Amino acid sequence: MSNSVSSKGKLVKLAPMLPLAVAGVVSTAHATEIKELAVSKAKAEQQQSYQATQSTNHKNTQSLAETPKTVSVITQSLMQDQGVDSLRDALRNVAGISLAAGEGGAPTGDSLSIRGFSASTDIFIDGIRDVAGYYRDTYNLEAVEVSKGPSSAQAGRGSTGGSINLATKGAKLDNFNEVSARLGSESDYRATIDSNVQINDTSAVRVNAVIDDADVSGRDFVNNSKHAITVSAATGLGTDTRFQINGEYQSQDNLPDYGLPWVPTGTDEKPLIDALKSQENSAPNVPFSNFYGSVDRDYEEIDAHSITAKFEHDLSANTTVRVQGRVGSVERESIVSAPRFKDASKSAEIRLDTQKTRDTKDSLTAIQADLLGRYFVGSIQHDLVAGVEYSKESFKRWDLVSETDNYKNDKVTIDLFNPVQVDFTGSYTRAPGSTLAEGVTKAAYVFDTITLNEQWQLTGGLRLDHFDVDYQYNYDDPSLSVSKTESELSWNAAALYKLNAESNLYFAMGNSFNPSAEGLTIRTGRGLEDLDPEETRSAEFGIKQQWLDGDLSTHVALFRVEKDNARTRELDGTYTLNGGQRVQGIEFSAMGQVNRDFNIVTSFSFQDSEVLSASEREIATVGSELARTPKFSSSVWGRYQISEKLAVGLGANYVGKRYNSADANTRKEADAYTLLNLMVTYQVNKDLGVQFNATNLTDKEYIEQLGGGHFVPGEGRYMGLSANYKF
Repeated sequence: MSNSVSSKGKLVKLAPMLPLAVAGVVSTAHATEIKELAVSKAKAEQQQSYQATQSTNHKNTQSLAETPKTVSVITQSLMQDQGVDSLRDALRNVAGISLAAGEGGAPTGDSLSIRGFSASTDIFIDGIRDVAGYYRDTYNLEAVEVSKGPSSAQAGRGSTGGSINLATKGAKLDNFNEVSARLGSESDYRATIDSNVQINDTSAVRVNAVIDDADVSGRDFVNNSKHAITVSAATGLGTDTRFQINGEYQSQDNLPDYGLPWVPTGTDEKPLIDALKSQENSAPNVPFSNFYGSVDRDYEEIDAHSITAKFEHDLSANTTVRVQGRVGSVERESIVSAPRFKDASKSAEIRLDTQKTRDTKDSLTAIQADLLGRYFVGSIQHDLVAGVEYSKESFKRWDLVSETDNYKNDKVTIDLFNPVQVDFTGSYTRAPGSTLAEGVTKAAYVFDTITLNEQWQLTGGLRLDHFDVDYQYNYDDPSLSVSKTESELSWNAAALYKLNAESNLYFAMGNSFNPSAEGLTIRTGRGLEDLDPEETRSAEFGIKQQWLDGDLSTHVALFRVEKDNARTRELDGTYTLNGGQRVQGIEFSAMGQVNRDFNIVTSFSFQDSEVLSASEREIATVGSELARTPKFSSSVWGRYQISEKLAVGLGANYVGKRYNSADANTRKEADAYTLLNLMVTYQVNKDLGVQFNATNLTDKEYIEQLGGGHFVPGEGRYMGLSANYKF
């Protein structure tokens, strides 16, 4: 602990110097004379700044520079330069986010943590909570926004460490078409189209589509493929009354991957075999490309549909009514092998009878209605958002069972050091029974940003949630069910002081609540159905600085997130709220243009996490770091325009060591790693551009997703060449 405190103290002392250090570099670069160039349309589009100035969340009414919290926006231009096509890869630009592997039958997908706390159910699309766990593509995204810190006042249940909002593309009053095609080093291909047609002075239609098929670099056999299309139609654009409707369909056909097994801990009675002793309680000493699943049996099929409609009407120059609704569903069927040792005291054999099956349908119906206004009471300005929300979520699961399975019947194993595929004979089918969970959320909220004068702004928000869950948990007997109802008031408050036109200081506080049935289901027989929600509070102090006439922004924040009623398991197996957890630290980010030719995005995070208290059964966790919470993480990406047609980009991502759990006796450690990435783009003419991207240039083997019994390696070196044609 002394080392952690010492490191933190040094960082806190250095915090005020970080903006000054960046300012020095920036000022020197900006002092260089910039030649006036005749910039073509294509080059102007290439040189769009990575800096976003406004939040994608309509509840944040001020510019990002005046929003008193940590908000990071990953722009479309940044994702295009990096060749990003998944949410996970986009989030590498934001330090302090880590990934988890599927566990205990949980689906593979975008399972992640923000500031040490799970955010897997805190992903939103255009402000509406997304359902189900799956890998999200970026083909239809304008931006990805990460909002850090407990924020149930804005997001509702969950959002302990923060939340993520995906801003989708919508129809515009313009005519353009863009086609992109990519071939990669993993026998992969990807093609996208973005076509917008203006119908008349106020109406337009936009179509985005993708087809993608790729082997996963650095992993034997693992393959992901998808096709998707989104159609957006809008009318009333540029008028007082606007209406937009979006429909999306996507299908995925993947070979799911639970990666490699952790080598367990031996005991005096059952010591590990000699070949495993040197790797005890860690990752095995085998190539990270090894695959311990079944090509014949394992599969993952996903079909998702959604329709979203948004209506906006300006009642006056200062008041807008906004109504948005969505209906959608995600169907998923999968079998994935969980790699586990048969008996590490006798052999290095990995079982093939530990399959995890999933046959589910997640459905959502949601509607939000908001009043947005700017009003004056004397000389005091109020930017107000008031609204109500209703959503109905359902989760239905069928039992997927084997009619025959030679892996199970014959207790088939494969060798850890030489995994060879074994022919599968058998089949799986949906059993008649099912379980069903339904959750209904009713909420009302209000936010007000009060501008007292040129220096001071005060922000406050309140949200009242009524969350009701009914869970029928037995496949054979629908009468076996449990119900849970929660009514919670969430809040946030902040004060912002403008030192000058470029510098803003702020102090913010907020809370969140996490019910046992946050993900709709409740684990029965453990007392969870009787527990109140966990509650989390946070405090954050920061400074946001604008440089170079606003072309570049920096942000430094000190934060503390604390949960003093965390769920913890007692000796008898039941759960109570006697646990305590805390994450505190410092973050820094910079984003924007240093000069006409140089764009940069960088972030750094130091997180000092600790389990403060726990039950006697979990006493070994006290004093340990939270699972999947690296102390240090950072990222940097820069793009330089060498000439009118040629540009290069170079970046690095660093993630410090992490543990798969907080139990000091059994936890497994994932080493720190650094990845290097490269981009070269050449604009052939005003319409055609070609781009080369390479990720993980050094072909580093590293652990990316941490699970309890297994881990999933990160992707190996990948290279792709794409062509983009605009007409």
